[in-house]
Amino acid sequence: MIETPTNPTPFRHVLPNGRLQEPSTPESAVRNAVLCHVFLAAGAFSGILFVVVPILWLTGKQESGFLDDHGREACNFGISMLIWMALLAATVVGIAFLWIPWVFMVFMAIRSAVIASHREFIRYPMTLRIL
Repeated sequence: MIETPTNPTPFRHVLPNGRLQEPSTPESAVRNAVLCHVFLAAGAFSGILFVVVPILWLTGKQESGFLDDHGREACNFGISMLIWMALLAATVVGIAFLWIPWVFMVFMAIRSAVIASHREFIRYPMTLRIL
């Protein structure tokens, strides 16, 4: 008799746009992954909301690989943009361009939230993989 595993490996496939999709991801993991990206965008307007992203990630990373990937990516992107802004602020000419990483962060976080809602994985550009 052949036994089927109780927790099979999630079904994943590559979409024509090159992104990996995991349709079997639970709705709660998708919701929390989307919230990680939304709070990253909201954190650009209110710095205190950045704190919510690692909380969401750390509380749910054990239950879902999808949430672990999205939360880690959102945290890394937020840290990377803060580093880029600090480097720009350290130069006289860079102060005039401080708005560029801010706008880029808001745009990419909203875009990533939409992508996460479709159960797809995303990688932010210009991100230092710290975590």
